[in-house]
Amino acid sequence: MKLTEHFTREEMERSSTAIRLGIGNTCPPELVPNMLICATVLETIRAHYNKPIHVTSNYRSPAVNKAVGGSPTSAHSAALGIDFEVDGESNLAVCKWCAANIPDYDQVIYEFGEAGWIHLGLTNGTPRKQKLSAVKQGKKTVYTNGF
Repeated sequence: MKLTEHFTREEMERSSTAIRLGIGNTCPPELVPNMLICATVLETIRAHYNKPIHVTSNYRSPAVNKAVGGSPTSAHSAALGIDFEVDGESNLAVCKWCAANIPDYDQVIYEFGEAGWIHLGLTNGTPRKQKLSAVKQGKKTVYTNGF
């Protein structure tokens, strides 16, 4: 099902972890409007860069979220978190652009440097406007303020 010109529901539900573990990851109907909000924001980013965007995670079912070690309050569980990369663009530059141009973001996280991805978290509540960087320290992920 097409959500916007360039993004489908199937793409926003796709999870390599769900596929590998045989876990269902279908977004419940009541969360599809959140998925549409995310797809619309991705269209804004795509229009700015005029390049394809690769979504690696949007909606995560409770079982998928647990399997990836996600926070119980993860925006992904409400279909309001997006992990993605923009073809040929620096993840850091995209994080900075998102923080400056997406008006009601909750979090922009520079996940694991240029080898990682961008996490953009949205909210139906009051946005925290957090700019964070994530790095691995041993097996633990540590978040610091700023990019």
